[in-house]
Amino acid sequence: MQIINTNIAALRAQRHLNSVETEMSTVFRRLSSGLRINSAADDAAGLAISTRMEARIRESTVAIRNANDGISLIQTAEGGLETITDNIQRIRVLALQAANGTNSDFEREAMQIEVDYLLEGINFAAKHSRYNGINLLNDSSSPLEDNGIVSLQDDETKTAVMIGLTTGWLESSENLIEEFYGLTGDGQTLGIFLADTGDPESDGPGGTAAYVQTLVGASGPAVNGSVELYIDMEDFRPANLPNGGTEPFYNDRIIAHEMVHAVMAVSTNWGELNTWFKEGAAEFIHGADERIAIDLAAAGSSSALVSQGFTGAPAAWGGTSAEYSSSTIAVRYLHDAIVAAGGEGIKDIMEELALDPNNTTLDDAIAQVSTDLGGLRGYVSGAGFTGTLFTDEATFLTDYDTNGDDFLDEQIQLVDPDTGSIQGSNVNPANPSINQEDAVEDPIDYNSDPLEHWQEIWPSGFTVKASRNDNSFSSVYIQLGATASDRLEINLYGANTSALGLDGVDISEDPLDAIERSDEALELVSFIRANLGAAQNRLESTINNLAIQKENLVSAQSRIMDTDYAAETARLARLTVLQQAGFSVLAQANSRPQQVLQLLG
Repeated sequence: MQIINTNIAALRAQRHLNSVETEMSTVFRRLSSGLRINSAADDAAGLAISTRMEARIRESTVAIRNANDGISLIQTAEGGLETITDNIQRIRVLALQAANGTNSDFEREAMQIEVDYLLEGINFAAKHSRYNGINLLNDSSSPLEDNGIVSLQDDETKTAVMIGLTTGWLESSENLIEEFYGLTGDGQTLGIFLADTGDPESDGPGGTAAYVQTLVGASGPAVNGSVELYIDMEDFRPANLPNGGTEPFYNDRIIAHEMVHAVMAVSTNWGELNTWFKEGAAEFIHGADERIAIDLAAAGSSSALVSQGFTGAPAAWGGTSAEYSSSTIAVRYLHDAIVAAGGEGIKDIMEELALDPNNTTLDDAIAQVSTDLGGLRGYVSGAGFTGTLFTDEATFLTDYDTNGDDFLDEQIQLVDPDTGSIQGSNVNPANPSINQEDAVEDPIDYNSDPLEHWQEIWPSGFTVKASRNDNSFSSVYIQLGATASDRLEINLYGANTSALGLDGVDISEDPLDAIERSDEALELVSFIRANLGAAQNRLESTINNLAIQKENLVSAQSRIMDTDYAAETARLARLTVLQQAGFSVLAQANSRPQQVLQLLG
């Protein structure tokens, strides 16, 4: 029995020693590698987190290197521009000198020789300002080219309207509709027509300023390729860029209104939508408080303005200004009712309509949103949207016809600068106030293809030149992260004599012209340098941010991955004592059987 007990003790001592040695191997591995986690067995979750952090750290490292490369590119361009600036300044000085009446023709011709060399120097600097094979300054087009619109007809107003369309009116409208209504075009063509007096599409001044025409059946969206935007030039004079027209009904707001029709025509069940909803939604995108105030005064009371014919069944539309105002109030009423129930507003309705544009009606959309939000309720004076439930278009219009006047009196502000648009503070206090000029953002840089979700067909009589963004030479992208949005575009502009308007400068013939052209060239070079300087500042700021981010990530990864030498050293000391004690116990346990056998022998 004593021998059996001794063997058991020996086995226990051996197991203890094996466990201690395994733990000591882990400690030695951590101390030798400096890492707490050497395999997934050490800490699977920690290894996964650390791997992701390592990817971000390496991403930040490369992004910092990319940003520094971008700064080097900018500095290379700056060096060339500095030389070009010096040459232009010298040309201007020579032109001033040549303009002095004390100089003879011979002396002016001698000065022109130097000017010719200076012009060659400008072209040389522009041509040889390269970074890694990228030509930075040798584009022949002017950095401030006149919007890229070439008019083939003598009509300044039409040209101005075209400039408005390509520098913000269309692009801003599309952005607003996508952001606040969740709708986009579907890649169809959009024909654009500028109608003159006498054209069948023009009804003269004071009539319909613009309209969208489509081919559409009794149900479903517009026929592919049938959407056309007609602009009556009689109502777009004066052009008055950047907004166009006169206060408060600026032309850019008219374009925004019509673009709502265009987008809804191709993305919703346009054929079955009643006119009040189409027009109210179009007005709501840019606001119509000015119209509402005028029509309210004419109607004499809120109830008289709200109670228009379209609220009956079936909904009728007469096209009066008061109906436009009332339909805008109705859409706002529906919007606020949805927001009060916890939704996003009219955007919820639009997105429901767009899910199945061939079949979903406004009845269906209102019913679905009501179901999703647990019911939509009408307005109660002094109590908000706590009234009767409405579940479709008919019950909504009945409720609006009954309670819309209280809503108008208590919820719609008509005396402040905000236009009452969906984007402004009157609808959502968290948003900034949007006045008449800001209802459509302007100006956005010229773009020959301003609509992302349409193919524009421009009016005849104009050539829309490719914008700089369409030219592969025009920009360099600096990648500052892992996604397409994590990059900075550095615009490159021409700075040779052609781009700067200095070709053919002759101070011997017309020194005053040379002075004027030199001043314009200096402005262009200053414009280029300002853009490059802004880009460099952005890159330097990004580098600082990335460096801080990288430092924090490295620190966090270290806390997960790195060995705590103090803890592991203390653990090693403990394990060494345990190992030595285990060896001693094992030795004693192994010696006991021999002692017993000797006694028995």
